[in-house]
Amino acid sequence: MIGIIGAGISGLQLALRLQQLGVAVTVYSAQDVGALKSAAPRNFPARFGSTQEREMTLGVFDWDTAAAQVRSWSVEVHMPVGRLAFEATLTPPSSVVDFRIYLPHLYEVFAARGGEVIVGAPDIAEVARRHELVVVANGDRSMRQLFPRDQRRSPYDGPQRILTSGLYHGISENSPNQLDLALIPGVGEILRIPFLSPAGRADVLAFEAVPGGPLEALSTLDADADPALFYREVLAMVERFTPELRGRIDTAEFAAIGPHEVLQGGVTPVVRKGWAKLADGTCALAIGDAWITNDPLTAQGANLGSRTAFTLADLITAATGPFDESFCRTTSERLWEDARPVVEWSTAFLAPPPPHVAGLFGQAAQNRRVADAFVSNFNDPATMWQILSSPEGVDSFLAGFLEGAR
Repeated sequence: MIGIIGAGISGLQLALRLQQLGVAVTVYSAQDVGALKSAAPRNFPARFGSTQEREMTLGVFDWDTAAAQVRSWSVEVHMPVGRLAFEATLTPPSSVVDFRIYLPHLYEVFAARGGEVIVGAPDIAEVARRHELVVVANGDRSMRQLFPRDQRRSPYDGPQRILTSGLYHGISENSPNQLDLALIPGVGEILRIPFLSPAGRADVLAFEAVPGGPLEALSTLDADADPALFYREVLAMVERFTPELRGRIDTAEFAAIGPHEVLQGGVTPVVRKGWAKLADGTCALAIGDAWITNDPLTAQGANLGSRTAFTLADLITAATGPFDESFCRTTSERLWEDARPVVEWSTAFLAPPPPHVAGLFGQAAQNRRVADAFVSNFNDPATMWQILSSPEGVDSFLAGFLEGAR
């Protein structure tokens, strides 16, 4: 029997997949369904095509509607030589569903299929006594302490972006189901994302501020204590750096969808050790937020959590020996094969684009096929990182498009 601590996307997809494969599993959740539904937002995930395919395999994909999709991107890159801009079709569309809708759905399906959920703060020693293997998918501080920082894989010891992100009404689109992304080296990023929220269709407006840069000031304002001041400063930043987007915001209608709908704070990218030995000599594996924290710019967190959940389910069902230290060490290294391109790509995107990536952006601005292929590769982080990690990768990616244009 497997014990899973945590009811995020990694824990619940792992539980559902093991359940599907005939493995007995218990989920330990700090929150019941009602608390998951009523919580403040913790992130604004986009789930790409591969993740949706896994959800279809699990029988939990229920959002194949326009209100929950991003079908295209509008990108602008502020370069020293000027501003580059391009639009691209995202194939297949990403799914953008608030986790206050998504996670309760997975939780309820798991329980309806006979899965056991124990609600409350778990004692990991007691969980270990009850199960052959403990998997920790809960990124709370008490769980993270089990898995120390992996120095080799964690180049930063502090936040590389200070976030101010919220769900709003009052923003219109140039094209239906289109995401807006502005990359401003030295300043940060501004994103607008259509989103299915508990209040219906809304928009995420997110600022990722380079520490010490002008966007960081938004993170110090209290959106609930003085909303008028907060909205005024948000709109001023949008006007300063993305005036076209500002023109699509109705000042009279612009407001958060409710209280406590704005997230603020720093994100330190980190990879922790993937397994830990417990006091009784047994071991626990880490996945999801307990293992890796990526900056959200590349929108890979939920997708990596889903992929590693399925990989781990396969490794558990294929195991022929005990779930001991050897199993945990080997399994953790196998999961790192899935995670490595995501971590390295997400880390690289925190720096200003190197010349070969800037060149790719320039080609995307001139060739719609290049733009479409680049944006659609967000669904395939291994391929994306193979392209972006070197000038040779970009040259190889562009070769077919440029030859076809001759």
